[in-house]
Amino acid sequence: MAYRLYLCNGPHCTARGADTTRRALEQALWELGLLTAVELQLSGCQDHCDHGPNLLIYPGACRYVGVTSERAAAIVACHLRNDTPIVAWQATPDMRRGAG
Repeated sequence: MAYRLYLCNGPHCTARGADTTRRALEQALWELGLLTAVELQLSGCQDHCDHGPNLLIYPGACRYVGVTSERAAAIVACHLRNDTPIVAWQATPDMRRGAG
């Protein structure tokens, strides 16, 4: 596997549409022929509850926040296919639950 993705499936991200995000990720991976290069798993809470759905990508430990269906497709195309992370959608330290 070239990448391993962990989509938060905690209660806050689920309420914010994590299931729709999962389907969009799976669809984009299929459309771009990346199903064999990327493993998508559901995870527990990632402690960025106010900014979900959250998606953690390894290698690189890149965490995306607010991952909508549209963002999911762009992340797959830019980050996973073209190895170009989208910095504007990445989590910052102050987004962590209880930070600040």
